[in-house]
Amino acid sequence: MLGISGYGVYIPLYRVKLKEIATAWKEDAQPSGEKSVAYFDENVLTLAYNACINAIKHADIKPSDINALYLGTVSSPYTEASLAAPLVNALGLPENVEAVDFGASTRASTAALQAGLDAVKSERLENILIVGSDVLVGAPGTSFEYTAGSGAAACILSGNGVIAEYEDSFFYTTGFADKWKNVESGYPLYGDTGFVRRYGYVEHVVKAAKGLLEKLGDSAQSFNHVVLQQQESRLISEASKSLGFTPEQLKAGMTLENFGDTGSASILIGLSAILDQAEPGQRILAVSYGSGSSAALSFKVNEKIYDKRENSTPVKSFKENKEYIDYFTHLRQNRIISRTE
Repeated sequence: MLGISGYGVYIPLYRVKLKEIATAWKEDAQPSGEKSVAYFDENVLTLAYNACINAIKHADIKPSDINALYLGTVSSPYTEASLAAPLVNALGLPENVEAVDFGASTRASTAALQAGLDAVKSERLENILIVGSDVLVGAPGTSFEYTAGSGAAACILSGNGVIAEYEDSFFYTTGFADKWKNVESGYPLYGDTGFVRRYGYVEHVVKAAKGLLEKLGDSAQSFNHVVLQQQESRLISEASKSLGFTPEQLKAGMTLENFGDTGSASILIGLSAILDQAEPGQRILAVSYGSGSSAALSFKVNEKIYDKRENSTPVKSFKENKEYIDYFTHLRQNRIISRTE
């Protein structure tokens, strides 16, 4: 049996309500929801560390038994430097652990997930720690400022103690560019029109999901839970309707309204939220998106999920444990503005 043997999440304490942002820019609309904001002493690495600690605890595995750590992020502060390697050291993993960084796309964590599944399946590695972590910051006054959030999620892939068995996957790639960030640019850049966003997100998510459904010989109703890349609510809604998924199928994995767009962590956070409440025999479909490419993966929950629930730190606890900050504080914590002496 191959799949997920444990998982963990970490979300920063602080939140800003989206209506705070709208008010600051004197917008007429009063959007609902909120997003998570990293504190001054939090970054991609610290968020990833905490998520990994929670995953290791939940899987009930010794750090010395982990063979590899794969980290996915699009908000590394470096153009050349590993984040996976220092994370290995911080977690106290063995020095012979394989440390690999995945980036360049918000699909980074599912790319890491697929690579890890393949490595375990081939018996090259036994236990792999996968983590997606991002601290996303949108340019002031842009639509991305409303959604750019912070968070991390991790899982252990193994052939032992599996609680969610991996079934299959499907990929759809065109290389279409709807979001990018240059070395010189301080913030992510977007294509301007609704067409660009719909073609990028909706087209790829729908094609990847349909491809996997056809590959498995299943229909939309074959899955109890579905999590799509948590990028924008209208895009999630459009893609899910096109695929025939119901709001009930999406409910458990929806985290956008609570944490915002957490980038590479998005799918793993949603998957964790589903596993917090999933029952044995239920099936889960997860579809990521980023940089003109989508990955669709399916899992089936088994009875061992009950054995490890007492070791979990549920996503619900991060939804409830929070402190609100105002827009000005949000700008300071995201280092958009700073005090000058």
